[in-house]
Amino acid sequence: MTSLDVVAVDDLSGLRARLSASPDASRLRPVGLQAIVRGSGSIRALPSVLDRLGLPEHATVVVLSDTTPKRYGDRDVLDVVVEVVATSHHVDVELLHASSSGGVVLADEATVSDIVDRARRRAPDVLVSVGSGTVTDIAKVVAGALDVNHVVVQTAASVNGFTDDQSVLLINGAKRTTPSQWPAVLVVDPLVISLAPLTMSRSGLGDQLSMFTASADWYLSSAVGFETSFSPMLVDVMRDGVDELMVASTRLGHGDPQAVSDLANCLARGGIAMGVAGRTAPSSGLEHTISHLLEMHADAHHQPSASHGSQVGAASVFAALVWRRVQRRLAEGHVTLEANHVATRDRVLDAFSDLDESGTTGRECWNLYERKATWIRSHMGDLRRVVEGWSEHAVRVDQLLLSPDVVARALRDAGAPVTFRQLSPAPHDDVITWALHNCHLLRDRFGILDLADLMGVWSLDDALSVRNELDELAQSPVTS
Repeated sequence: MTSLDVVAVDDLSGLRARLSASPDASRLRPVGLQAIVRGSGSIRALPSVLDRLGLPEHATVVVLSDTTPKRYGDRDVLDVVVEVVATSHHVDVELLHASSSGGVVLADEATVSDIVDRARRRAPDVLVSVGSGTVTDIAKVVAGALDVNHVVVQTAASVNGFTDDQSVLLINGAKRTTPSQWPAVLVVDPLVISLAPLTMSRSGLGDQLSMFTASADWYLSSAVGFETSFSPMLVDVMRDGVDELMVASTRLGHGDPQAVSDLANCLARGGIAMGVAGRTAPSSGLEHTISHLLEMHADAHHQPSASHGSQVGAASVFAALVWRRVQRRLAEGHVTLEANHVATRDRVLDAFSDLDESGTTGRECWNLYERKATWIRSHMGDLRRVVEGWSEHAVRVDQLLLSPDVVARALRDAGAPVTFRQLSPAPHDDVITWALHNCHLLRDRFGILDLADLMGVWSLDDALSVRNELDELAQSPVTS
């Protein structure tokens, strides 16, 4: 067993002080995460972590994981976790099983309901999750439903959802961000995350790079008045260490332990930023909706899909290309916005009709898109004023974005996909085009594609044109 004295325990007091001193402080939520435990041997310090949370000896600990093997030296991470926790507590293991068709765990309503019921019957005093993104998302819901503390054992630097209070669930066939519960403690052991498959760390880089176009979408949404949550301070928090990470992208792609640990730190800050913002918008914009649609299509047709982060990485380059195209059009001036370009109910239902015969997914998407459509029609004046004064906003947007070439170079240096055709498995071309053309119809956030739609520059041909730009960028040498 390892004591907390020999690992790093960050109680996040410095970050809390930084946020409380921010001009944005009145709009920010408290950091619900109590601590991050880092360093070699962190997993073996779990009994001390539980003791720090006030857990009495011989309490019941439910360990939630999936069946995917995870290395800790020559052993499995789950076995080590159970072994060390069992030295002082009663341990029950609950496993999440992959769907029979897609081969992955689905965070759908049936799976979540089942695991909540199974965990409740164990009457746990605390929940420990062992896994990456989907396992953690489900565990955050379970912990909230049972009102118990949740300790996350991170097994890969693959996504940024380990440190917030939101979970992406599959509801009526559509990906939905759902309020859940902050983890109490995140445990990051480099002996675990550095042994995860290289594809997981490359996926994490893709998820991390979403912050550039996502924060631009977030700013745009606040600029037009759709929401008012944009926080320059949270953008700064997310960007801590990112420049150094991108310089180290080649080493990251080869599994360098320090680069993987640096990526995990960046992802943790991104997750905290989303939790403090009370929404995933700081790191989830156009690029995430594309990934969500690709996943929804795969789930609906019982097919495997590429990792979430690898899809987000390619989509982040695509989103940067969209932003560049729209910015150039706005700079030309004489832009006209037309309310009749807003999608109708029939358009939305038709866009998602291939996902299920009953039309449930289409109706779920319309339920959220309708709110956005109604708001747009009643705020055309606000939207036109932003467009007319775009030169002022362009300065701020340019500070948020990276060029498509720079994003592509970081992915390429890490050996990660730059374009959708490089994904493994790669979606069919028709599915990719469908996702690119319709992704803004998924949810009720205003972003760059909603503006492009109103400008009349987001037709199927426009989507194909930007996709061709992406493919050309992936094939040509990327210069500095």
